[in-house]
This record gives sequence, structure tokens and C-alpha cells, in this order.
Amino acid sequence: MGGDFSLNYQPEEIYDVIIIGAGPAGSTAALYTARAGLKTLVLYRAEADGALGVTQKIENYPGVPGPISGYELLKIMREQAKSFGAQFVRGKVIATDLTGEIKKVYTIDGREFRGKTVIIASGAMERANKFKGEEEFLGRGVSYCGVCDAAFFKDQPVAVIGEDDYGVEEAEFIARFASKVYFVVPGSRIKAPPEVVEEFKNLPNVEILLRHRVIEIVGDQVVKGLKVKDLNAKEEKILEVNGVFIFLGGTKPSVDFLMGQVEMTDDHCVVVNEEMMTSIPGVFAAGDVLCTNIKQAVIAAADGCKAALAVDKFINKKAKITSQW
Repeated sequence: MGGDFSLNYQPEEIYDVIIIGAGPAGSTAALYTARAGLKTLVLYRAEADGALGVTQKIENYPGVPGPISGYELLKIMREQAKSFGAQFVRGKVIATDLTGEIKKVYTIDGREFRGKTVIIASGAMERANKFKGEEEFLGRGVSYCGVCDAAFFKDQPVAVIGEDDYGVEEAEFIARFASKVYFVVPGSRIKAPPEVVEEFKNLPNVEILLRHRVIEIVGDQVVKGLKVKDLNAKEEKILEVNGVFIFLGGTKPSVDFLMGQVEMTDDHCVVVNEEMMTSIPGVFAAGDVLCTNIKQAVIAAADGCKAALAVDKFINKKAKITSQW
């Protein structure tokens, strides 16, 4: 389970296009750019990432008779893109340098990737609201990165708050160090592929707590516990832990890694022109980061197609966008 976190890569390699996000927008963009002969890299956070990846049933995607899970639909899209040469690499993007002719993209595990163009297709899954005590104990027991901080909790009990494939993969990594991992899930199920959940359940030091709502992160100078409410038993309790890792999603555009380099609205939505280009030449955007009123996979995929064709025009200095069939 999980992806390749190794640092065995070639930082001097320059891609024609780096796509951030492997949902319907990113995967469709990759299909089109790779098919156009452009050297394409897709960076993605988790196998079942984004809104589509955690959707249980899809029946209205054109050409794909349902019902099918969002995760299965994503796999079909990605495999099609890979068949034309697109590379998919797991890595959470945390920073970018987009101002130069060669764009730089940095992942949480210390890797740097370079490209002539970038397509931002990272979706809208960030949290807008914080838990009580979250900001107070950030860096003093609260973390958003298992790879970065798990080792600090060796042989100590921790809580991981999550509900999807990304949270599970982070929790599995944390479990290599922690003596005990409470996996706190707000809902009634983990939104991840069944085989991933089954493997996770078998870890000896992991306890999964479904339908547990977080009330407060408690402590003094550092974290001492996590106060939760068991929605089934209708009772509150404190999990005695030394660390709290948070991997929950939301509906806010996932664009922190842009660090204000491109024009955005007051709601942190990326602004693009009719060819999906942002305020920085060579940087494009597609999908839910645009805050389209109608959130549908087919619309995100169409955005990805438009962005990819615009990238082809930009790199090959064409007078206008040309269609692919």
C-alpha cells in the first residue's frame, strides 16, 4: 500500500508540463499532453485522491456505463494517460516557484521537479475551519505531515484524524513509529478502496474509531489528549495521546502551494483566461480550483482538455489551439 517516497529521481530533468493533481482534470490533461508528444509528469497526493476518488458510485460519466466507483473511474483515466507515456508520481506538493521560464515544484519529501509549463489541477479539498486547540498546539503535538513528524512520536500514542485514502496512507506510515494509533473518522466509513481499508485494519497497533467527532485538542505546553464524541454511544471521552495528525478534507481550493504567485479571487479560486492560463505565462489551471458552480467530473475533465490543448499551443508556439481527435 502507498506510493514510492524514494528520493531516487533526476532533479535536472525538465518536463514539458507538470500537472499538479490526478483527478479528472489532471488525468485528462495528462492524456492530451502525453498524446501530443509532450513530456508529462503528474504529481498526486494519494491513489483515491480528490472529490471523485472518494465518491462511492458514478452512473453519469459519458461512455462509462455505471455504477462504478470514483476510484475505479480515476484508475481508467490514469491508465489511459499512462498508455501515451504520461508519468504519475505520488508526492504532495507544498511549494512552487512559477516566475521563471522553468517552473519549479517541490514535494513534502524534499524532491524538486522542473517543467516548462504547469497545470494546476489540485481540486478543492482543503479545510476552512480549525478544531479547538489546533492552532494553539501546531508544532507542539499537532501536525499535518506524517513523513515529516512521525519519528518524533516513536513509541508514543497518537491520534490521526482522517477519512480517506490519503489519511489511511499517512496513518500507516505513522504506525511504523507510534506505539498506538487511534484513527478517528468523523463519518460511518473510511472513503478508500476496500483492499486498502482491509490491509489497514490488520495493523496491530491501529484502532479505528468510526463516527467520532473531534471536540478539542487538549494539553498544556504540548498535546496531552484529543477530546472526541462517540456519536453512536452519545458520550464524550479523551484519547490520551501525545500527538494529533490531521488529514481531513474540505471544500476550499487546494492552492496553498501557489503562495500567492498567481491571481486569485477573494475565495482563493484561481483566475484564468479563455485558454485556462493564469496570470503567469505558462501556468494553467483546471477543475475545482476554478470554483466552477457546477462540480461534475465531466466538467473538470473538459477543463483539463482545454488546459492541455493550451499548453500544446504555448510550448509549440502555435498561432491558435488545434484540436486532437
